[in-house]
Amino acid sequence: MHNEVFILDSNIWISYVITKRLPRLVSIILDHHLSVLTNEHLVTEISEVLARTKFKKYLKRSDIEEVVALHLKLCRFVSSEETIPLLTDPKDDFLISLYKTGEATILVTGDKELLREATGLNCRVMTLKDFEAI
Repeated sequence: MHNEVFILDSNIWISYVITKRLPRLVSIILDHHLSVLTNEHLVTEISEVLARTKFKKYLKRSDIEEVVALHLKLCRFVSSEETIPLLTDPKDDFLISLYKTGEATILVTGDKELLREATGLNCRVMTLKDFEAI
């Protein structure tokens, strides 16, 4: 897995945060020396989703800031080019752009539609379960 370049969809980061398993994700990334990409859109999405009302009872603003700082520390920031509409859900197009611009080799997501569509666009994708199996 050392030569792989990963993108972890926001739903992966959020899943680890709300289940209080973020240290597990950090261990996976550091112990396996994984290269993980991010961009401005992904950082914003993680921050905005974690700031939603339904998560306020679990997370303070300072917690969200810590998650974002950790995300930026663990990932290589890539300035993605303009997104081209390719997916049914246009909010996910930035992930395909990041995949291609950052020369990623694996996109990890829990979104079934994105898994199917990204595969059709010649992107290698895997579920969280498969990612954790490494």
